[in-house]
Amino acid sequence: MERLIFTVARGKPKYAEMAMGLGRSLNLIGDETPRAVMTDIPGFDWSRYFDFVFEPKAKRSALDKLLAFDYVQADSVYAIDGDCLAFKRLGTVFDHCAGMDFAVQGAWQTEGKWHGAEVADVLSRHKIERLPKFNGGALFYRSTDSYRALLCEMQAIEEEYGSTGFGDFRGNASEEVCVALAMMKTGIGEVISDETNFMNTGAGMLGNLKMDIRRNQCSYLCRRHKIRFVEPSIFHASEYANFRIYWKQLAHLKQLERYEDAHPAGYRSRWFKLRRSLERRWLKARGTLK
Repeated sequence: MERLIFTVARGKPKYAEMAMGLGRSLNLIGDETPRAVMTDIPGFDWSRYFDFVFEPKAKRSALDKLLAFDYVQADSVYAIDGDCLAFKRLGTVFDHCAGMDFAVQGAWQTEGKWHGAEVADVLSRHKIERLPKFNGGALFYRSTDSYRALLCEMQAIEEEYGSTGFGDFRGNASEEVCVALAMMKTGIGEVISDETNFMNTGAGMLGNLKMDIRRNQCSYLCRRHKIRFVEPSIFHASEYANFRIYWKQLAHLKQLERYEDAHPAGYRSRWFKLRRSLERRWLKARGTLK
């Protein structure tokens, strides 16, 4: 196949609830890109929202969502974290990244702190001039020899993660660190601008998050490099996975699913029919309908 959306749900049932939310949101906006999930969590109707469902072939890795080609053949993959919700169809992402072996959305950094380390110290340690700074909630890659070489370097860095100079992530290697260092060591991969707004976590948000999956609404102001208005294609819940507003969206999606199951296509309630009858009579009395 030409394009694939790939996600991972391993471990606790809450991660399955999140990944199902991603699948439901993609379905709701009518994104027809084939989807695959790699999961070890039973008891969920995965096949309703994912074209391919795979059990993990290996132990858990920080790079799990970069392993789509171990499970399915595709030309290009947009790998999305399970705690994301889609608000726009993703064809524009694939179009924008066409021809790239690998792409992250972010910016370059030469100073400051990232993943518990002073960036300048890490650059000196690894003898590199800069690092891509990004959130790994969504990553693009293609089935090329260059991508496979990049992945091998990521895996080697994960194996020796303690020597990177960065802090761990919840007791494990950080996917973002493995990706960033591998990109610099191999020279493979592109950094696409945050201005594309393909994915956003709401970091530096000013004011309230306006999000309602039923209205296809997700917008807010945030301070990254500059204060700007954001309407992302993909909202990566990240720290907002601990906020009620995110779980309300998952509940709304489940309610819509139950409605779909209980009503046939084109269903009109009796209240709709009664109102139609009353309004038709009113329009006739006004002479609008003759």
